Amino acid sequence: MTATLSHGDAGKPWSAIPFQDVIALVHKGCVEDPERPALIIEDGLTLTRREFLERCERFAGYLSSRVQPGDNVVVMLDNRVEFMVALFGIIANRATLVSIAPTAQAFDAGHIMKDSSPVLAIAGTTQLPIVEQLKPGCPSLKEIIVVDGDEPDGLGRFERASARLDFGKAKCKREDYTTVYYTSGTTGAPKGCILDHGWWLRVMDLDQRLFRRGWQDRQLCCLPFYYADPTLQLLTSLSTRGTMIAMRRFSVSRFWDVVRKYDATEILSIASVPALLLKGEPGPQDRDHRMRLAIHAGLPAELHRQLVDRFGFHWLDNYGSTEGGIMARVPFAMAEELVGKGSIGIEAPEVGMRIVDDEDRDVKPGEIGEALIKGADLFRAYLNRPDVTDEAMRGGWYHSGDLIRRDERGLMYFVGRKKDMIRRSGENIAAAQVEAVLRSHPKILEVAVIPVPDQLRGEEVKAYVQLKAGETQGSLPPEEIIAFCRGQLSPYKIPRYIEYRTADFERTPSMKVQKQALLKEKTDLIAGCWDRDAVEGRR
Repeated sequence: MTATLSHGDAGKPWSAIPFQDVIALVHKGCVEDPERPALIIEDGLTLTRREFLERCERFAGYLSSRVQPGDNVVVMLDNRVEFMVALFGIIANRATLVSIAPTAQAFDAGHIMKDSSPVLAIAGTTQLPIVEQLKPGCPSLKEIIVVDGDEPDGLGRFERASARLDFGKAKCKREDYTTVYYTSGTTGAPKGCILDHGWWLRVMDLDQRLFRRGWQDRQLCCLPFYYADPTLQLLTSLSTRGTMIAMRRFSVSRFWDVVRKYDATEILSIASVPALLLKGEPGPQDRDHRMRLAIHAGLPAELHRQLVDRFGFHWLDNYGSTEGGIMARVPFAMAEELVGKGSIGIEAPEVGMRIVDDEDRDVKPGEIGEALIKGADLFRAYLNRPDVTDEAMRGGWYHSGDLIRRDERGLMYFVGRKKDMIRRSGENIAAAQVEAVLRSHPKILEVAVIPVPDQLRGEEVKAYVQLKAGETQGSLPPEEIIAFCRGQLSPYKIPRYIEYRTADFERTPSMKVQKQALLKEKTDLIAGCWDRDAVEGRR
């Protein structure tokens, strides 16, 4: 069925990334072209490859007496170059970076720290109070390293304290755990997704075989560093003699200025970035840039043609996940043909995909089913969750929880998710986690959290709240609920819409709230709801 469609001459496996570990790639990429910039921050801070490697090796040397192979190190930092220095310093010591969002509050960060049992924490001054608050409940944590002072010297006092650990002589093994990213679960708290060296190398090899890059290319990163994507962009730049340009955070007003000032040629885009860029006033400078490609996860079909016609470069839809890496992408040769079609393309090279029903039986073309993924170097496991890992990988296939439709030509289309999860501005939010916080309020009896469509952010968080007997909206107003959430949840997880209920929820035989019934109660799910953005004047 898919024989007529392919990614063309993608080359042989490992022809783009012939390395056995990430540190070997970093070392070679830095020593071969030492004076070329490795990383440029939007406000002008620039690190050459020589400077970047020296800082990484010096910090790795400091860590060498503090961590052992297999140790976990939590990192909670804003978009600063020290994040990347810490990352490679940790990996070079065969320890594992556990990523925490810099905006995480005690509830979110506390779960990760308790679950991962870190021996060391690296935090910015803004994040330090949260880490210190959680330290008594984390007996494994021996030391907190604070990133303080002017960038890039936030780790300078540690870098100068020890001899360098030569990355050219690092003893990393391909199967070493490198990173843990917590992904939102469907029935409980987020679970830690473990990635090894092979995962990073495979994703980069696939990506670079699908789209060739060289010294003239500059990746624009507008995503938080605690995601995996910025690290992939930096590694891609190092391996192709390119440069990564990083924004502190995405901003429509600064985006094109950064693109033009630093000659960015490519962007990795998610969530509402396309919609926000199109909201800007059209002008003659819309095509005054060197951009030649955008790769986007979940590109809105209705905006696709506008993006290409206005800005003059193609936006390729990409289907991937923390567990599976790159799973499918629109072939570059089909970019124009598939503008506005909503297709995520075809399987990436060396990736097997099946679309199945609830019994793992293959469905016919045109029918909707769950995407199952098979390939080398997928995620290793979920931290401390062998049962969940086995369930996700049953039969030797990764069960994505994503609903996909494949047409007669073999082109695939993302339909939705089986998971009880909300995707807001590119962030995965476990409804169960938000519900756990809301239920802990002394005046709340029961809650249900669902996604509601949103043109700008893809989905927004709506909470149905049932109060305890004797309580009313007057005794527990929405503003008080939001304030309660702010102390425990990351900002993007806080509900935007709140609807009070007086009657009990419909329930399943196992007494869980029947959320499908909620979705069918009314056509407009936000009608009559309290709207946080409207009250706070934000949009």
